[in-house]
Amino acid sequence: MAWSITRTQVLVSIGLLFNVVAALMTNFYIDRVSQDAHKLVQQQTANDNLIRQTWLQIDALERKRELILSLLTSAAHNQQTIPSQVQALLQNDLKYWLDMASLSPLDLENLPLLDDQIAKAQDQQRNRIDNWYLQNLDLMDDYTEQMGWISSLRNLALFLQIIGLALILARDLSRH
Repeated sequence: MAWSITRTQVLVSIGLLFNVVAALMTNFYIDRVSQDAHKLVQQQTANDNLIRQTWLQIDALERKRELILSLLTSAAHNQQTIPSQVQALLQNDLKYWLDMASLSPLDLENLPLLDDQIAKAQDQQRNRIDNWYLQNLDLMDDYTEQMGWISSLRNLALFLQIIGLALILARDLSRH
């Protein structure tokens, strides 16, 4: 028995093939690229949160600097020293913030050194912020590129569906 294929059957088969390809593109490839784009947005959000937290740390260091200046100014004005318990608390706190094993006593002679250490710690934090910001710019570029690619793929899938449906409808039109 010989197979005989009509032109209408070929058109319908091609139309079905286009619709299947469009569905596969949408369900597998476009969804995977969309998930990758979503991961870029999540990373950007995480970086934004890190930037906010780091700015708070820079601000906290600035408040500690102001507190030390105020205490040293007050102590010098009254011709006294900062009480040893207060110095111990401040030094322990600053050791943590400045990531240091030991810290010089809090007095006017050591103030320039302490001020320099606080400034260095703040600069390190600002550099981290700069790196996250630059990373966010790269992530934004990648996201924009991926969204453009997704849009193109969706348009192609829609085009394949429309052509596929038109070819399938050709069967009905060929009867009339």
